[in-house]
Amino acid sequence: MLNPSNETIVADETPKRRHDIKRAGKFGAVGVFNTVLDFALYNLLSTLGLTLIQANIISTTIAMMFSFMANKKLVFKKHDGHMGKQAVAFLAITAFGLYVLQNGAIHILTEVWTLPIDIGLAIAHSLGITGHDEFLIKNGAKAAATLLSLSWNYVMYKKVVFR
Repeated sequence: MLNPSNETIVADETPKRRHDIKRAGKFGAVGVFNTVLDFALYNLLSTLGLTLIQANIISTTIAMMFSFMANKKLVFKKHDGHMGKQAVAFLAITAFGLYVLQNGAIHILTEVWTLPIDIGLAIAHSLGITGHDEFLIKNGAKAAATLLSLSWNYVMYKKVVFR
């Protein structure tokens, strides 16, 4: 569309687009809180003697319960709809992201294909960060796994759970 000065006007900066950007920001903020909670519990539990997978299952379950309520009320603002159906869909989608994608990624990055973590460790060592290899390995794998499940969750919450 042209205005009188013959400049092109971008009509795509709609309220819906701004809403989507704002919603993604809120999702990110809830995600940051969930991630801090998840990582804190994961590290605490693994320090107390649980295996990485056991610690991850417990930490992600607790974070998932908080995430449902925060996403429903703050991010997607779905006050309508059947809460039971939303909860079941949310739990199924989140469980797949956390228990299959995340645990699979942690296992692969710490037991099968360690090259990405080894590279991160080499970079840390070149920066003078030494003596924390176990912490860097388990949290590097957890961070990569979290990015994978976070991407899965956002797309699926938007398209399936809170549509």
